[in-house]
Amino acid sequence: MQRNASPLLMDEREAARGTEMRNCWGYGAALLVAVLLFGCSRGPRGGPRLTTSPVTGIVSIDGKPTEMVEVTCRPLSGTSLIKYDITAVTNAEGKFTLGTYEGSDGLPAGTYVLTFKWLEPGLTLKDKFKGKYANPAKSEHEVTVESTPEETTDLGTIELSTKK
Repeated sequence: MQRNASPLLMDEREAARGTEMRNCWGYGAALLVAVLLFGCSRGPRGGPRLTTSPVTGIVSIDGKPTEMVEVTCRPLSGTSLIKYDITAVTNAEGKFTLGTYEGSDGLPAGTYVLTFKWLEPGLTLKDKFKGKYANPAKSEHEVTVESTPEETTDLGTIELSTKK
């Protein structure tokens, strides 16, 4: 005949199992924290970065600084080491700051053509200019950025018009 273990022994076994589980979770959490810390402590994402210089400006439409204007910089062929467009959107004061890698880090040295879309919020973003300033081939706005990260290229106020 088999004897049942006393209730006291059962409680001790269950308590020991619970301690083992807590230790397991504790070790797992410590491992996760270590992976996150060491995994995130590397250099910039995406590998080496080009030197950038800050570029800022204000967009004014019909004499008023305007919010929600998309400013796009397209590098002129052969003048910049980047081959893609850089875009920023104006704030409530019409100000914008361009960034290649992060927020407002600027643009690499080169010459860029600027295009503009006045965004109208909705289900789809519409250009209130109807493409008037969106064609890089017809743009009258260019910026040349030198490779001087400590100096900001201020484009001043860029005047655009809703009139033909």
